[in-house]
Amino acid sequence: MVELNLAVDAGGTYTRLKAEILKSNDKVILSKEFKQKINSPRNLKNFILASLNEIKPGIKPTTCVIGFAGAVINHYEVEVNNWLGKPLISLDDLIKWGCPEFRTMIVNDMELAAYGILDMEDKGELNSDLSLQIYTPDTPARNRLNNKLVVAPGTGFGTASILEFVTHAGIRVKDVLSSEIQHIQLPALDKRHAEILKNMLSERPNGNYLSYEDLVSGKGLRDTFNTILKLTGKKQNKEIEASDIALMAAQGSDEYAIEALDIFYRCAGRLIQAMALMAQPFNGIYLCGASTINNTKFIQQSNFVKELHNCSLRKKLLSQFPIYLISKPDINITGGLWAGRNIL
Repeated sequence: MVELNLAVDAGGTYTRLKAEILKSNDKVILSKEFKQKINSPRNLKNFILASLNEIKPGIKPTTCVIGFAGAVINHYEVEVNNWLGKPLISLDDLIKWGCPEFRTMIVNDMELAAYGILDMEDKGELNSDLSLQIYTPDTPARNRLNNKLVVAPGTGFGTASILEFVTHAGIRVKDVLSSEIQHIQLPALDKRHAEILKNMLSERPNGNYLSYEDLVSGKGLRDTFNTILKLTGKKQNKEIEASDIALMAAQGSDEYAIEALDIFYRCAGRLIQAMALMAQPFNGIYLCGASTINNTKFIQQSNFVKELHNCSLRKKLLSQFPIYLISKPDINITGGLWAGRNIL
């Protein structure tokens, strides 16, 4: 008796699919991964079917967990904003494509990341070199809460929580809650930041405020960088890639790039502060994603942690939460497989 678990991470440009075939003793006898540029439901359907056919013709998946960058409604449907025409994909569509009727789940991509953290926890990887602790509380917290925050500041700003509950029977239960808090209004961090926001807003005649994701994203980093150049009287470079700005900042070769990337992580820290005051993640705040991996050294030298703790009334509470940088690159896709094994 074997079963096929399927995990799909549908990104704005590339979609990754990983399949694993398990024996009845949960031993993996086959693991295979596929990657392709996808921008429509039809392409996604063909990609899933072609991948399954390459694994083993005629085989049907036992479980399927698929994550999208977008707000998933009731684990049933999602509007994919990064695809052509912003198509709506539902659970019914996936079932029509051959996914199992009662063991398929649509999730936000940050739910995948959170499940990936739980997978790392099960494997003991949160205590390995895949998890770099950049802030350690002075004293270990004595608290019954074991909540975690999982955030991915990068191309977009992904946010999620792992919440632990204790039932009346004394059983500990964990659940994952994805978040869209990054779309709330971003206030100025200081006078310099207020000037940057004012200039950025002046180029958006139909906008009356900027959100955290307007700055903590690839586009946001480019806009911040070019606004700093404008305020400094330098020639702007509208074509520059966010990755190039981050690289210049990491190498210390451009003062304007350094300022832009520091603002990027200060904004991330300020929003994570709000999330932490709500969820109280005594079990850790985890930054993940490709940008986190690439910018590890810069994050450690930036004002990220300082801004996260920048709250005079609740600094003592915020100082109780450890902070980690996750260097595991495949966290979303392994999280999907973890959810298939443990939830469905």
